[in-house]
Amino acid sequence: MNFIIRSNASNVETNNAQHIAESHSLGDAWIHEEATLEGRSISHCCPGARQTRFVVHSGPIPQALLVDDQTCCNCNIQHGLTSPEFDSLDPNDIGNVEFYHEKLFSNGITCGLGDKRCPCCCNLPYLETMDPTGKKIGESRYICDMCLFVPKVDVFDEHDNKVYRLRPDTCCGGCCVLCRCGGEKGRCLRVPWVIRDPTTNMPLKCSQQSTGEDAQVTSLWTGLKRACQKKEAYFLNFPETADKNMKATLTGTALLIDMSFSEDQN
Repeated sequence: MNFIIRSNASNVETNNAQHIAESHSLGDAWIHEEATLEGRSISHCCPGARQTRFVVHSGPIPQALLVDDQTCCNCNIQHGLTSPEFDSLDPNDIGNVEFYHEKLFSNGITCGLGDKRCPCCCNLPYLETMDPTGKKIGESRYICDMCLFVPKVDVFDEHDNKVYRLRPDTCCGGCCVLCRCGGEKGRCLRVPWVIRDPTTNMPLKCSQQSTGEDAQVTSLWTGLKRACQKKEAYFLNFPETADKNMKATLTGTALLIDMSFSEDQN
């Protein structure tokens, strides 16, 4: 599973010349995941549980990893924790490893099948963020508390100090998630994970002051084609106070949200 990172990209809108040009761009950086078939197979019943590693590379994704017609996914069965598809590639094409995120097996955020699920409250999903030398620079942890219907992720620095809390807006006394409507293009209906002060729970301002938005991680609507293929797009706005290590860690937070909330849908 590969992700492409694009900076300053527009919101998703299928019939839009700018978006079409961006969709054919190979990005500013890219991420590949190393996880076994066996670990992936439990995602539908225990989302976020598998052992995995996400490696972030600088530069565009190698052409050899893309499907020529861009209409379907290229899937290779992987039983180990390394990706044999990279063995034949020129190391210069892969790009430098900037940082990576990894976790061991844990519980999922829930367990069960379909709509019959039970929330888990211990040994929950997490992702540790490491620099290229293997030094820990941050961690994202899924949090369970008395408000089970409101998902939360806490972000910690290398010294295990809590720096941010991510959770959606709420209603009904903080017991339910509140959607946002009225945004443009891919944000017409969304549930943003707002990046907050961990003490006050107040939203933090993003680094792009001209937008006037809160710092957030948001899953974008990718159009009707989403009914036919699972292709996720995320909008990540960093807090203005985030340094290089925290930006790397928040990238892992977005990946943790994806593997915990998007992979249980068949």
